Amino acid sequence: MNNTSTDIVILGAGYGGMMCVTRLSRMFRGDDRVRIHLVDRHTYHLLETRLHERAVREAEVVVPIARFLARRKNITFHLGEVTRIDLAQKRVELDFGRSETSDGTPRVVRYDHLVIALGSKTNFYQIPGLEEHAFQLKELEDSERIRAHTERMFAIAASESSLPKRKELLRIVIGGGGLTGVELATEIAQRFDALCEEFHIDPAEPEVVLLEASNRILPSLDGRQVIRSIEAMQAMGIQILTNTRVMGMEEQDGRLQVLRAPGEPLATRTMIWTGGIRISDLIRESGAETGTQGRVLVDDCLQLGDFPGVFAIGDNALAINPATGESVPTAAQFALQQGSLTADNLRRLVAGTPLKPYRPKVFGEVVSLGRHLAVGWAALPIGSRLRFLGFLGSLLKRAISERHLFFLWRERQNWTGHW
Repeated sequence: MNNTSTDIVILGAGYGGMMCVTRLSRMFRGDDRVRIHLVDRHTYHLLETRLHERAVREAEVVVPIARFLARRKNITFHLGEVTRIDLAQKRVELDFGRSETSDGTPRVVRYDHLVIALGSKTNFYQIPGLEEHAFQLKELEDSERIRAHTERMFAIAASESSLPKRKELLRIVIGGGGLTGVELATEIAQRFDALCEEFHIDPAEPEVVLLEASNRILPSLDGRQVIRSIEAMQAMGIQILTNTRVMGMEEQDGRLQVLRAPGEPLATRTMIWTGGIRISDLIRESGAETGTQGRVLVDDCLQLGDFPGVFAIGDNALAINPATGESVPTAAQFALQQGSLTADNLRRLVAGTPLKPYRPKVFGEVVSLGRHLAVGWAALPIGSRLRFLGFLGSLLKRAISERHLFFLWRERQNWTGHW
């Protein structure tokens, strides 16, 4: 490596970004020629896969970024919102709020190498009224709003004498039968007993309605597991309506209703949309070539083809699995793998050695069905799958989450890693 300094900028402190920055810090410890910059609009790393827990009860879903970066002198943390990525000029513009320069212009962070790991936003698909009236579950604040709102609906229903109005207050509609929608539905359904007891409400009155546009929920599970999941959810009182599209939401005389096809409108005060994701427009506006959902097209090393030294990972990357020819799903397990590999490849770039291609590994899929039940599968070395449903599955779900944190702490503590 030459004697000039190198600035590596990581945009986003999600699963992939945090794995990348902590691994980079270990790799370049003691080398003051490499400066690492982490940019995020929050001071914490969000455990997004556990937001459904926070939406119904107190659950720890954030870890302060400062805890990961303590005693890491080669990392500079920039708290701010990314407002522009200029790939041609190798610069990123940030909105620092009150820390902006006196003339109101944004701060600029320049880079030699860049990692785009900004995560995703909720995709409302331009369904009329949905973005205006529905809750989403992407941020810490979203989960807290859902919990506070749900408790408020029960409190109002406790003194409402009209049965139709109580049903409206106590009906929670969830759009999207994927992992997030199912996990949220089961958490909420299990919370009903405690809320009914607290507010003296008949347990038969509250209901959760899950709407899914396709002919099945949980597409990542096999048919038998889906059936067992449906049975468990129905035992909790959850109504599952497949082949049912959300057509819009409208407000009339202060009352909300969800328009669906087929079926009559559903009157409700609580609609939560988990039906899809999209990538921020600023990535497309940067000049990067994008594909479905606005995800960045990357090569087999996760680099942008027209911009060597610029990587996209996690939700932002439209990576292709060479074994299947299909795009890699947007899931935490793949973001972590991509963050680790990208750190390795950045070290290779700095050293002038060939990069390693990305080969995704599928470890399995676990879906929680409330606090003490989970369904899923785990990959076995011989190419088969271990399927499970029950309490042990819920322990595995938590172990996977803790494994993610363990990897980050391992990098922070300078443990030996492979590259």
